[in-house]
Amino acid sequence: MEFIDTPNPNAKKIVIEHNYEISIYLNKDEVHSREIDYLLSHGGVKNIFTGPNFLTISKNENYSWEGIIKDLKNNS
Repeated sequence: MEFIDTPNPNAKKIVIEHNYEISIYLNKDEVHSREIDYLLSHGGVKNIFTGPNFLTISKNENYSWEGIIKDLKNNS
């Protein structure tokens, strides 16, 4: 899983094919796939926005991307 920088320092993009409706936010209160649940289970991940063939992950401000990415890659 490759995290790509965006203009927003609290958001990273992941290029991935998915079947979600475009331009919606996925959050912990909705039912998702195992992969989305895994991403959202990290305390640093605030929400996920869907785009065509990509997801944008937003982080909570008090977390660092380095820590989030390390945790997600070590536990995948």
